[in-house]
Amino acid sequence: MTTAKITPEDMEKQVARFSQISPSKRSYSMETVGVPGEAYGFISDNEVYVMMAPAGNKRSAAKPAITGVPGLEVLVVECEPGRGPALHAHTRSIETFMCLTGRYELIWGDEAEHSIFLDPFDMFSVPTGVYRRFRNAAAEKSKLLVLVQGGIDDAFNDVYFSKSVGDDIEQRWGTAVKSNFSNIGVFFDTGQPVETG
Repeated sequence: MTTAKITPEDMEKQVARFSQISPSKRSYSMETVGVPGEAYGFISDNEVYVMMAPAGNKRSAAKPAITGVPGLEVLVVECEPGRGPALHAHTRSIETFMCLTGRYELIWGDEAEHSIFLDPFDMFSVPTGVYRRFRNAAAEKSKLLVLVQGGIDDAFNDVYFSKSVGDDIEQRWGTAVKSNFSNIGVFFDTGQPVETG
């Protein structure tokens, strides 16, 4: 077998250096996707570092450190104590969490009625169609590894938040910003049932 010959310079392009990655919400603006970073922060309330994502990912404002193959996004999320995203569901992709530092509470259910805690290196995989959120349960800023699995049209293009979250966004930032969330694969519940897989 003949193997590929890759220079050190080319191999460096395959390295995601955490210290050199900007959180994705800093990439959002009215000019890039029609969603100001403050509005995105309202639903995510955390720092999302896109380590690896496939080419053609609709979250184009958040350029991945490594361009990977379709089917997998690798993210590191960093939250302040008590913080995390709003309750949301992925309709076609699977989201898996691994606590890296601190402690995280993973919450799920239509009314956020269930939860478990993850300590470092514990992992939890959420099936499609389940409302979920997470929050940093530690006393210090902590990191969570997030793997999103699904096709290029699925991963992070199938996120649904509740209608009330959409109403809050519309009230604070206007109808156009609420509508523009679809540019980054985020939608607000219209009462349609969420598919489960």
